[in-house]
Order: sequence, then structure tokens, then C-alpha cells
Amino acid sequence: MSRIQSRLRGVRRRTATVLQSLADAAAPPRSQHELRSSVGGLWDRMGSLQFDFLVAQGLGTDDYLLDLGCGVMRGGRHFVRYLDAGHYCGVDIDAEMIEGGERQLAADGLAAKGARLRVTDTFDVDFGQPFDAAIAQSVFTHLPLNSIWAALANVSANLREGGVFYATFFRGPDGPERLVPIQQPCEEGRQPVRTFAERNHYHYSPDDFRRLCENLPLEPRDIGDWGHPRGQQMMAFTRTGA
Repeated sequence: MSRIQSRLRGVRRRTATVLQSLADAAAPPRSQHELRSSVGGLWDRMGSLQFDFLVAQGLGTDDYLLDLGCGVMRGGRHFVRYLDAGHYCGVDIDAEMIEGGERQLAADGLAAKGARLRVTDTFDVDFGQPFDAAIAQSVFTHLPLNSIWAALANVSANLREGGVFYATFFRGPDGPERLVPIQQPCEEGRQPVRTFAERNHYHYSPDDFRRLCENLPLEPRDIGDWGHPRGQQMMAFTRTGA
């Protein structure tokens, strides 16, 4: 390839990148319906399931709750209504989700409850207040192991002693068997989710989480089935005094 051809190819690549960036910037924002659909559907059912689960675990109205991957308030709207004003904090990597979450709370008449929402791609969950509880619904199912460690480390640093972080996951085996794709169990009539060791959707064994917690002030506990219609299981991580 001549030097001129090489330069022309470079110009074409840079031009294509600029044009794609302009197209992305000009794209209309996703509607509330599109945002809801992009988090997996089952809007009312999954929101209520999260809420009922945490209340059954002892979440009180005066507790401070962190919602990791809060999305467009599928569960958050229930928590914000239940908790004292200013006691709910949510984070998400997607700015459109956070904007949609704010619109959802306003539509539900909950804007005055003082929910604090933040966009972060680094698990920045320091809101200046230790949390009594935290939840990550359908977050670890999309993350590689190192990202899960970062999430656990940052959440543990912002949990009070005795506080509990609940996180859902797809169950897989420990050892070489993990490399085989798994068709996860689900409710009758639903499309099963296929999970993998090395790509999204990810599966993990409870021992994976125990190993991650060896150098963190967290005590992991395998809760298992909690009624998720697509077969996601639940782990609990309790903040120790270490």
C-alpha cells in the first residue's frame, strides 16, 4: 500500500468516526417505554419483587438504601415511596436511565422525597452517608469478575457495619465445567437465558464470590432462589467490622 493510500484510509476512518459521533448525538432520546423495555421488561412484577424481598429482609423506612444499577426506577420508585425522604440513592452507568428515572419519580409524585441519583462508570457510591442496605438487581449478570470485585469493594466501603448488600447472579459450577454454556432455569413459558463464563450473560459459582471477598470486609452468603422468573439467584454480602 502506498503512503498516499494509507493516508486516505486514515482520513476515511477518522471521517467515519466523526460522522458516527454526530449521528449518535443527533439521535432522539429513548422514550420511557424504550427505557423500561431495555432493562428486561416485567416492569411491575420485578419492581415489586425487589421491594418485597428487601422489606422481608428487614428494610425499615428509616434505613439508607443504595440501588446499584437503578435504571429507570423499576424498583426504585417503590423504595423511594417507602423510605424516609433522602434515604434512597441510586447509580447507573447510563445517563439516559438516570434522566428517565428522574422523570419517573416526578410522574409518580415522588420528586419531593429527595432521591439522589448519579451517573457513574466507576461504581462511585460515596454519598457521604453509610448505607444500611444495598441491592444490585441484574447487574452482576452482565459484569466480568474484576468489575464485580470493584463493585464489592466500593459498596463495602460505604456500608455500615452489619449492613447487607444483596446482588443477583446466574448460578454456574466451580472449576473447568464453568466453561460450558448453561441454559438457566426459568418459569414455564419464558425464554431461557443462556449464560457463559467469559461473556455476557455471565454465570458464577458462590465460591467465586467467596474468593472475591477474602480481602474485603464482607461475609458472603448464598441465599439462592428468591423467586426470580428468569432464574437469577441471590447472594448477600454482610459488612463486617474488619
